[in-house]
Amino acid sequence: MVHDRMRTLLPMLADGALGPVRRFLLGRHMARCPVCAGELENLQAMRSAIRTALPYHRAPPGLATRIVSSLPVEATPPDVRPWWRGPTWNFSAAGLAGALAGVALTLVVIGNTTPDRALRDVVDDHIRSMMADHLTDVATSDRHTVKPWLTQRLDVAPPVRDLATDGFPLIGGRLDYINGHRAAAIVYGRDRHIINLFAWAAPRQNDTGFQAESVRGFNIISWRHDGIAYAAVSDVEADQLARFARLVAAD
Repeated sequence: MVHDRMRTLLPMLADGALGPVRRFLLGRHMARCPVCAGELENLQAMRSAIRTALPYHRAPPGLATRIVSSLPVEATPPDVRPWWRGPTWNFSAAGLAGALAGVALTLVVIGNTTPDRALRDVVDDHIRSMMADHLTDVATSDRHTVKPWLTQRLDVAPPVRDLATDGFPLIGGRLDYINGHRAAAIVYGRDRHIINLFAWAAPRQNDTGFQAESVRGFNIISWRHDGIAYAAVSDVEADQLARFARLVAAD
């Protein structure tokens, strides 16, 4: 059953249309399934032959212009107010002052509940790594490959743990930016979920214990130790992410 399900994903992998989680699971399956690995090679060979052997016909000049000019132009109804003009407001001086005060109060309240930039960055980068299909720069479960690759490109040497026996297999690593600083992103799996562990230099800053946050539906565990700031972000359950953080921070 698992083999059949994985086999149906092979064309998507060959076309580069597979997301990071399923790509990771399929790669793990192919490592022990020569049938699927061979079928992927055949698909890739066929795509290469199609690109190189089939004739290519370029569209004639001006075709795009002719198509656009032949399309009808939809007129804006006269009774529809353009969106950029907005509604018409009538304020007295006192009413305007009250309205502005209310806006200012709203901004202050919102500002106090907005997560700091580093937390916003780790969530944004976590989402971006999944959407842009750029989960890793170096894709391997060998920590002795990931750690030196990151250390050579950063001013910190983040720990890269082998946590596969604890249920958090290493997927790889990449370079990223957090709060304007170059950061390591060490990628782990948890069932069908992805955990991004970010680490960046935090010189002359005191060590801190684990701090749990939730931003836009993602759980974050952050801490600082020995001049390095850490943030683990994922959509796994908060207690699982806390356990992962403790394993990473263990001496």
